[in-house]
Amino acid sequence: MGRYLNFVFILLVVAGAAAVYDMKLAATKSASHVSELQREIDAEHEAIRLLRAEWSTLNQPDRLQHLVDRYNEYLQLQPLEVKQIVTLDELPPRPVTLEPIGGKEPMSGYAGATAAVIR
Repeated sequence: MGRYLNFVFILLVVAGAAAVYDMKLAATKSASHVSELQREIDAEHEAIRLLRAEWSTLNQPDRLQHLVDRYNEYLQLQPLEVKQIVTLDELPPRPVTLEPIGGKEPMSGYAGATAAVIR
């Protein structure tokens, strides 16, 4: 009886060791996946930082003024007037194009693709 009990305990120890090894392998795999994701996040942060720097460079007033002076004949830009600045309520409603709902005949459903104003 003692032999069988020892054999069962040895099997339990081997099964426990295999389970611990499997857990260690899964933890190592997860850690490498986390480190890879962290590298990707760092690369994205670096790309965002570079894009912000480029945006800042492209929007420098001196550079923009030079471009306006250079291409003014083509662009024909005018200074902004105060009456051009309005609130959202002062804008006219945007027309919505309705699609026909019938068959392939042009007069089935709505009358073609006419513009309608929805408030």
